[in-house]
Amino acid sequence: MAILGERNLLLAWRLRELTSHLPSLCALHSFAALACVVALWGHPAATYGLPWAATIAFCNFRQWRLSLDFYPDTIDVTHLRKFHRELQIAANTETAFWVLGAVVFFPTLFNAHPVFFAVLTAGLLASSVIAYRSMPAPLTSYLGGAMLAAAVLSFTMRDEFSWPSLMLALAFGYALIRSTRRQGRQFEQSCREQFDQRRTAETVKLLLHEYEESSSDWLWEVDEGNCLMNVCERFGHAAGVDRDFLEGRELVGLFDAGPARERLATLLLDRVRFRDLALEITVGTEKRWWTISGNPASDGSVRGVLRDVTESRQTEQRVARMARYDQLTELANRHLFNESLNEMLAGTGRRRRIALLYIDLDHFKSVNDTLGHHVGDGLVRAAARRILGVIRDHDLAARLGGDEFAVLLTRVRNLEAVHQCAERIVEAMAQPFNIDGQTVRVSASVGVGYSEDDSIDGEELMRQADLALYAAKRAGRSTFADYDPSLNHNEHARRNLELDLRTAITEGQFTLVYQPQVCLKTGKWTGKETLVRWEHPVRGRILPGEFIDIAEETGLIIPLGEWIIRQAIEEAASWDEPHRIAINLSPVQMCNPNLVTVLTNAIVEAQIDPQRVEIEITESALMHDSESNVELLHRLRDLGVRIALDDFGTGYSSLNYLRAFPFDKIKIDRCFVSEMLERADCQAIVRNVIMLARALGMETTAEGVETKEQYDWLKRHGCQEAQGYYISRPMESELAARPSAAPQDAQPDHRPAPEKIASNVHPIRCQVA
Repeated sequence: MAILGERNLLLAWRLRELTSHLPSLCALHSFAALACVVALWGHPAATYGLPWAATIAFCNFRQWRLSLDFYPDTIDVTHLRKFHRELQIAANTETAFWVLGAVVFFPTLFNAHPVFFAVLTAGLLASSVIAYRSMPAPLTSYLGGAMLAAAVLSFTMRDEFSWPSLMLALAFGYALIRSTRRQGRQFEQSCREQFDQRRTAETVKLLLHEYEESSSDWLWEVDEGNCLMNVCERFGHAAGVDRDFLEGRELVGLFDAGPARERLATLLLDRVRFRDLALEITVGTEKRWWTISGNPASDGSVRGVLRDVTESRQTEQRVARMARYDQLTELANRHLFNESLNEMLAGTGRRRRIALLYIDLDHFKSVNDTLGHHVGDGLVRAAARRILGVIRDHDLAARLGGDEFAVLLTRVRNLEAVHQCAERIVEAMAQPFNIDGQTVRVSASVGVGYSEDDSIDGEELMRQADLALYAAKRAGRSTFADYDPSLNHNEHARRNLELDLRTAITEGQFTLVYQPQVCLKTGKWTGKETLVRWEHPVRGRILPGEFIDIAEETGLIIPLGEWIIRQAIEEAASWDEPHRIAINLSPVQMCNPNLVTVLTNAIVEAQIDPQRVEIEITESALMHDSESNVELLHRLRDLGVRIALDDFGTGYSSLNYLRAFPFDKIKIDRCFVSEMLERADCQAIVRNVIMLARALGMETTAEGVETKEQYDWLKRHGCQEAQGYYISRPMESELAARPSAAPQDAQPDHRPAPEKIASNVHPIRCQVA
């Protein structure tokens, strides 16, 4: 069975229109044929009138019978086309017999009964035009037959009105045919519009059904009393009840009490259009969010759409939290912290004391690089928990990024209370962390900014805390420092020093000095460590402690370090004795891709034995990107140079690197040597480092030897080399080139003055683990 398309559907609508008129038309035409026979009674032509009228009546009966068998809503194309074909046959047969009757009987009728003839003709034409308006083709055939009959009559009558009558009949017929076709086109256009409307309605109905079934939206409707009606299944499912339960209930009562529900009630009472009003509703035990839109109708009802926006609302809340809180630690982020600080300082009222603590984890990058980012993230989370554990509930802790934290202390009694909090933070961070089964040790430096009145803004307080943090780091880390106005001068001086440093390299303001290293067994010099000095044109000689950090931060250590390598190797090649030349590399230099090339060219140009060149790296330098740095050390070893591990024991997880790379020498840091005669723990560390190096086939050099007692103790316990003020102070290049002297011939023991600790720095003594 074929399904109706648009063309066949149009035919069905044409036939439905025709069959609605056929019963009355068939009865009228049958009566008209019988009336003709009655009018001709007594005339010889009446003999043929009865069969003629019977045939016309049969054709009309057939059409009437077909109309009864037609189903207007049929979707069977075969049935539709068969009905159309049989109906056309019956109609065309009737038309043919009417034309025959017009030729045979109508002249007699016209002469005998002119009025009857006029009524008959007008009735037949009018009824046919009305009934067949939806079927232009059959009607055209009918009108054509009428015109043919008129022509025959004109030739038969043969009077002075024959030709005018013929012309008039043809004109009327032509006009009727044109009108019929125009009506057919109008009917077709009307049908097509209905067809489009039906298709649109079906599409909308289908979309609404799918919309209610699959989307988070559903339709609602309330009557004049704002009670629900025509509740759909989707509505009931969303509300967690049966839809029959909702039918007739007041819409406003479904939602939780609050300003939004009151707003909905007002909008419904005012019968105004509204859109996307957010309301909270309890479904079972769960809180959900819906939005409602509505539009009043002319019948007094209101219809609209409801939407469940719970997920999007929760997403918005998560996004809002992400914008204000750190995802790793769940502390406030920089944005929320700055906002809270500025609000606190901008608030009005009585005089407030506010303190800002900047916290930075010492050696965090080393942990992150050596143990992996997952351990680093775990360490940051654990540090955040410890910070929260030592501050009060109304204080605000934030993560500013990386391993940087900040704490905003409010309702502060005095500066002493701030110091107690800072000290608790430092002590908490000094305790070992257990991260995924690994013991991790770090420390923390804290900078303190403090305000007792409203004269300071948030930006200035943060600047003060940042300067204080820098001072704590300069003081040796694992401590806290207060902001002091002198730090402003220091910061200004530091910026000026940075500017001067950029021109110092190109203008040749740097010189090298050398500190001898002595063999403890023979007392002879074995090598010299290269130290750089800056001969500033205004400030005079500047020691490395004042500018190396700046050089590393700005990247100027790369060109400066390359100059040191070339200059030191060149000068060592001119010495009278073939002592080793030790050159320090900073962590930044280890990342320089040209390092091996620079070192190679310097050795070749100076024509020096590579074994005389000793590269010293610190543990902290090795910890940055450890795998690539170990690979770099192997490339340096391939050149034939020696590799020494400097400041041993002051970094993190040193034994890992002793196993990963076969160093030629281990240098014992001065912090152990300086106190080894007073502290048993330092003495034990030095003794064990010497034993460890001997077991691994490495040499040991003790740094910072300043007394004969230290010298003798190291010699007695098997340390191979030493350097320090007891051996010799750093010497200029000219002195370094001369033959070596024994310790007893060296310069006297000039212990350097201890560095003065600023009054704003608060050292915290920690036991050696």
